Amino acid sequence: MSIPVEPGDIGKQMEQFGNAAYVLTVRDDATPHIAHLAMRLDGDVLRCGASRSAAANVAQRPTISVLWPPYEPGGYSMIVDAVARTADGADGLELELRPTNGVLHRPATPAIPATNPNCSSDCAPLAASDD
Repeated sequence: MSIPVEPGDIGKQMEQFGNAAYVLTVRDDATPHIAHLAMRLDGDVLRCGASRSAAANVAQRPTISVLWPPYEPGGYSMIVDAVARTADGADGLELELRPTNGVLHRPATPAIPATNPNCSSDCAPLAASDD
């Protein structure tokens, strides 16, 4: 289960997760395309270089997801949903991603109860830490 959060917390979380993330788009045949890209936050917009495949997919299906893997063993992943478009950047074509929501997520373990009684996994809002 995802817990909706304000996109304004993404920059703070990126300080820990870093700028390397996986952009997930959908091809014409409905299969996923995953690109490992370097993200940067520009105000409330995420920007990254655009692979040809990702740019073509975004042109047809602009709703995408971005995944930052855990930065520590057993830690949270950060998953952000966004609406994307292509834009001209200083270094060429890039993706402009407008986050709509995000979640910190990791599977629940029997020793760690869920933070939300309606959540079957160990979900936490982006503003939360796993300390």
